[in-house]
Amino acid sequence: MMNHFVHVLGALTLTAFFGAPSVASAQGSPDMNFFVAVEGASWGADQPALEVSDTQCTDLGYAQGYGQLTWRAYLNGTAADGEGDQVARERIGVGPWFNYYGVMIAENLAQLHSDENNLWAETAITVLGEYPPEGALDIPMGSRLAAAPFTRAGPFFCFGVPG
Repeated sequence: MMNHFVHVLGALTLTAFFGAPSVASAQGSPDMNFFVAVEGASWGADQPALEVSDTQCTDLGYAQGYGQLTWRAYLNGTAADGEGDQVARERIGVGPWFNYYGVMIAENLAQLHSDENNLWAETAITVLGEYPPEGALDIPMGSRLAAAPFTRAGPFFCFGVPG
């Protein structure tokens, strides 16, 4: 999986060189339940990082008309988050996941966490259908290489769970 994320970084660099869409279409796919949050929330420094990051995903998704989903940041949580230790993959439902354009990212958790997913620079896009800035996805999401949890600063993936 690490190599796959390295490919995302390289493809992001190529995308930045060859050009990325500057404006997304007015309406994303009704199936969208995955996007990249480039930045975390600028508020809530005194609140649990996982809660604030989930709210950031919710705010971004809701603003674009996807408020019917429960949005979860793909981040590992800790007991400090108020819900006990949580692993990112256990928080995001079972799939399938689609980006803004309706392109399937993965059909299920096993595919998402394998080299068989469709998570590339061209598919790891924002809630507006735009490519993240160059270098925004330079390491795997969920936990850092040293196994420390990500912070609320971003970037991170957001997954929408029905209900």
